[in-house]
Amino acid sequence: MSFQGNWWEEFDTMQKEMQRFMEHVTGKKPYFLGLSEKAWEPLCDVFETDDHFIVVVDIAGVSVNEVDLTIQARKLILKGVRKEVPSPPKRDYHQLEIPFGLFQREIELPEDVDGENINARYREGFLIVECKKKKVITERRINLE
Repeated sequence: MSFQGNWWEEFDTMQKEMQRFMEHVTGKKPYFLGLSEKAWEPLCDVFETDDHFIVVVDIAGVSVNEVDLTIQARKLILKGVRKEVPSPPKRDYHQLEIPFGLFQREIELPEDVDGENINARYREGFLIVECKKKKVITERRINLE
């Protein structure tokens, strides 16, 4: 993890990573670390090809109509809701791990992307977002007038 830019943003990122780690280890949301009770964060993978960043988010059981995806500079912001699976009124849980309710995930991309060339699709429980990288001109001859 690099520490370029605003140190407070880096601290916030570390706190979110610690919250995800604690939730993974304990199976419970770490409310004592400040994570809001009203939101959970879906897991994601981010990788790149020569001309795209690809973000894959695990949102199984979420209706595509319940998802909002926006881009702000390099940050993808995903919000939505996963509704609880209907179950009998009387039930005794032996294991309860699947989160439901509101979720939000902010995904920082490594480089700038072309905000007009982002495609998203939902397939078999995964949201797949393809973000075209912004072309960076490294050298160009400039004609004089």
